[in-house]
Amino acid sequence: MIKGNTELRKYTTIYPKSVYTINSWDDYYAYGSKLLKQSNNKKLGKVLSRGAFKGKPLYSLSLVEREMGCPKDCLHWDSCYGNNMPFAHRFKTDNDLVFCNILIDEIFNLLIKHKQGIHIRLHVLGDFFSRYYINWWKALLVCHDKISVYGYTAHTPNSQLGLEIKNVIDKIGFDRFAIRFSNSTVKMSANSVEYEPRLVASKNVSLKSIPCPEQENKVLNCVSCALCWNKNFDRVLFYTH
Repeated sequence: MIKGNTELRKYTTIYPKSVYTINSWDDYYAYGSKLLKQSNNKKLGKVLSRGAFKGKPLYSLSLVEREMGCPKDCLHWDSCYGNNMPFAHRFKTDNDLVFCNILIDEIFNLLIKHKQGIHIRLHVLGDFFSRYYINWWKALLVCHDKISVYGYTAHTPNSQLGLEIKNVIDKIGFDRFAIRFSNSTVKMSANSVEYEPRLVASKNVSLKSIPCPEQENKVLNCVSCALCWNKNFDRVLFYTH
């Protein structure tokens, strides 16, 4: 049985008390903490111990699932693993400019603190929500080579925002903008174990995927794995949380 309020699951998180609206600097100061957080989640880990970015600390950003960027045809719209994260702080905004200005302020301070650079998980919850926001990340990565990003998107590769995301990957390179398309037959994808057979059948393709090592207890956490931001592995297979 899927957890949470059925009406809320139609458009937003089932944990409305964990939502913080950031439309102004006043909102941000009232919130009183950072948007980018170093993980306390044992699954993610804190500092990369493997791969090209070994030694970088990992920070993450969580948006409001369903409400911020998530396409309605996402396979996990109802079963989003945010349903199991009652204490996660989720952010939403109607002001892309202010939200991105706050992010850049935080990132600049993190680059001062971490001379080796930072690795950012986009997004633990939510998805890319506008063309402006996507292209802001592109501009940031063009200007600052010590920043790298990884994550997943439910936007399809040929959708408007999917094409924008692909453009950033092409411009920056998958090495530093490692965004995998969820439940897709394209290279650099991340598929759900129960959905991949449907992809194979519908597209008449052969997909060779590597099961997530963390979920199979072959590595301690994401930072000790690095598979998802390794361009030598086309597809990663995940068990639904």
